[in-house]
Order: sequence, then C-alpha cells, then structure tokens
Amino acid sequence: MTAGTRELGLLLDYGGVLTTSVAGSFRAWEDRHGFASGEILRLIRSAYDDEDGGLIGRLERGQVSTGDFDAELARLLEGRGHPVPDGSLVEGMFAGMQPAGDMWRVAGQARAAGIRVGLLSNSWGTGMYPRELLDDHFDVQVISGEVGLRKPDPAIYELAVERLGLAPERCAFVDDLDRNVSVAEQLGMFGVLHAGDTPSTVARLRGFLPLG
Repeated sequence: MTAGTRELGLLLDYGGVLTTSVAGSFRAWEDRHGFASGEILRLIRSAYDDEDGGLIGRLERGQVSTGDFDAELARLLEGRGHPVPDGSLVEGMFAGMQPAGDMWRVAGQARAAGIRVGLLSNSWGTGMYPRELLDDHFDVQVISGEVGLRKPDPAIYELAVERLGLAPERCAFVDDLDRNVSVAEQLGMFGVLHAGDTPSTVARLRGFLPLG
C-alpha cells in the first residue's frame, strides 16, 4: 500500500455490475407471467413518470415502500385488464438478479491495495443486498433508499465521494447505465461503462487505478 493508493477511490454500482443482469431478471419474470418484454416498465413510466422519476423515483429514494409500490403496480395492472401475479411484485422482478461476476474480485483487489472502495446503488427496497458480502468488500455503502437520493442526481455522487473522504477527481466510477456514468464524469470522476465484460472494464480502470 502506498500513500497514492490511499488517496484513490473506486465506486461500483450494484445491479448489473456486481450481479447477474437486471434486465434479464425482469424479462424472465415477464415471460413467466405472460407479459411482453419491457411491458412492465413501460406501463409504470407511462402512468407515473415525471421529472423526478415518477413512482420508480419515489421507490428508489425510499419515499414509498416496496409494499406501496406493489399496490400501485397491482392497481395499474388491474386497470389495464392484466392479471396480477401472486406475491411481491418487486421481489419477483428481481428474483433472478443474484450476486455474481468478477467485479467482486476487483473490489477486493482494489481494497487490498489500499484504494478506498464504495458501493453506489439505486435500490428498489433495501432487503435484496447481501450485507455481509458487501461489508467484506466495501468501505462505504451508499444505497439510494437509505439516503433519500438516487442516480443520476449529482448529490448522491457527491455524498459517496464525501463518505470516501476523497475529491471526485480521485475516484473511478463503474455503472452499467451510460446516463449514470455521464454524470460521474461531469463531476470529475473517471467513468467506466460496464457492459458485462469484466476484462474490458478492468482494462479501462487500469488507466486510472493501480490494480496490478
């Protein structure tokens, strides 16, 4: 560990970076229940969207519970003549998303090298996170539903780097959504779009972080 590595940070998204595909989990749930691919998100956004993210934005900021979200979505489905699947709708949609991939190893490697490592995640409820595993890999965890902010609001990035004790220019940020990476870059971070190819992501990170 060197003084230089202690002054560098790595922020990682959760869904789609440290897990199997979020979109794949949604598609599998829709297939099981007879919905067209992408239909659920289209319905939610068409009915509830606004400049603050609509119903999804309120859920991600923790302003509504997953139970309240389920109830709103059930009413929307019933109003459109769709059958409502049994059980928690949020849990069902995310059931296929599991911790996976080599980015866990990258987080551990960075932390072992003295780089400060943080999680920066938008949440649909906070019960899906493997807390012990996160504690083993991350110095800080900034989860939208716990802090009342969501990406791409610059304030949640600023909170994350503040908790790392670093300036944005000293941090790399990895996310699977381009709009989230763009905001990080606007704030001065080294942004990396993760497309499921860990070697490519690591190669990009090595342009900023000493990952060996």
